[in-house]
Parts: sequence; structure tokens; C-alpha cells
Amino acid sequence: MAELPEKGPAELRGALISVCTVLIETLVEHPEERLLLGGTANLTRNAADFPHSLRQVLEALEEQVVVLRLLATAQNPGTVTVRIGEENEAEEMRDTSVVSIGYGPGTVLGGMGVVGPTRMDYPASMAAVHAVARYVGEILAGR
Repeated sequence: MAELPEKGPAELRGALISVCTVLIETLVEHPEERLLLGGTANLTRNAADFPHSLRQVLEALEEQVVVLRLLATAQNPGTVTVRIGEENEAEEMRDTSVVSIGYGPGTVLGGMGVVGPTRMDYPASMAAVHAVARYVGEILAGR
């Protein structure tokens, strides 16, 4: 990203420098400040999967700090981490399993994962997060 202004047309260099600077500052320098959640409604498909409280799990996912702690173990790109039930630090997440991974071109720029019931399909979830992380890493590397 930092090299893009040099490779672009001279007449766009000023605009490219501005855009690239903003992107680098927001996407790379402060990764702990951004969190995207998607698919939380899928957890409600079978509330019986969460014996204590699905509401408690959903409320925990709304708290950015809880989710960031779930992803904090993702320190190596390509290494999938699985935490099942009691292995989760957050009390509210003890009825869940978390499959997570770090992504980035060589160094971890962020993390992603899947939260589900402890009876989830682990091989499929692990393969999915690994594939998506590899794809995102390749995009960030410009391949």
C-alpha cells in the first residue's frame, strides 16, 4: 500500500498519497479499534445448543472487549486456535466454542473466527477460517 503512490500516474500521486495514508492508518496502525461481526443471528437456530443462556452469549458478543479477547490468541497467520467451552476465558462464552485464526501477509494484521455451540462441526469450521484467512492474507499481500 505504501508503494502504490510511486507506481501510479504522476497526475494522481497527490490523491494516491492521501488515500493510501488514510488506509494505512486505519487498517494497519490501529487494528484493535475495528471489529466486524456478522451472522450472530445464526446462533439462534437452535437455542438448546446453549444450555445456560443464549442471551448471555449474544450480549457478550456485543461487547467489543470480549470478542477481542477471543481473537487475541490468533498470533500466527495460518495457525488455527480452537477453544471449547470452559477453555474460553469469558464466563459468558463457556457454552460456546471459538475457532479463530490470525491473518496477514507474514505478520498478523487481524484475527477472525467462528463462534458456535460446543457440538459444532470442528473440521469444517477450522477449514473455513483457515481458507478465508489465507485469502485475506493474499489480498493484503497484493497477490
